[in-house]
Amino acid sequence: MEPINSIDQAQLYLGSFDGEAEQLKLPISDELQDPIGMNMAIITDSILKKGFMPAGFEQMDGFRIYRYIKQ
Repeated sequence: MEPINSIDQAQLYLGSFDGEAEQLKLPISDELQDPIGMNMAIITDSILKKGFMPAGFEQMDGFRIYRYIKQ
């Protein structure tokens, strides 16, 4: 699984994702984990617009895999 390294890349991926919330596994690079959390706030806004809610993450080597559920 290749981690996503930019907000634009994440938004493109989310825009093209057409599955159920539980099928979405979003691999976000640790480089996007800024101290304030602004990058993930922007990405999460796109998630919420799809009607999905965060359901945790799994820390991998250099990235996190975020999981979601239907809102």
